[in-house]
Amino acid sequence: MPYRNQATVQRWVDDYLAENPEQSGSVTVLEKDFTPGPDSGMVVVSLSNADTVTYIQAAVTDGLPNWLVTFEARSEGFDLDGAGVHRLASDLFTIAGLCDYLQRRTEAAMAAIARGDVASQPLG
Repeated sequence: MPYRNQATVQRWVDDYLAENPEQSGSVTVLEKDFTPGPDSGMVVVSLSNADTVTYIQAAVTDGLPNWLVTFEARSEGFDLDGAGVHRLASDLFTIAGLCDYLQRRTEAAMAAIARGDVASQPLG
């Protein structure tokens, strides 16, 4: 069921960041699949103190999308002082909040489609 694409996910991310200007981190929306649908729109978040590849994407389980955060494996560890850990915690707070927000927006878009009220939700 197509209900989002890169433009929609970008709009949702922009809305979240506008509503939460204190959030840190660099956020980029990539087009994971070129066909709009449940697997479209990967959100990459750059961590300020770790070069771990981190992204948010929707996985479909039992026909329902669930936004998940993926932290790719690192080849080696890293050390942080207290200030660095605070910055990392801030990045993780941003990622968690954005993941929750994308889940809520997805559920709202799906509910609007189910009601036949597609004009009220941006579908890309």
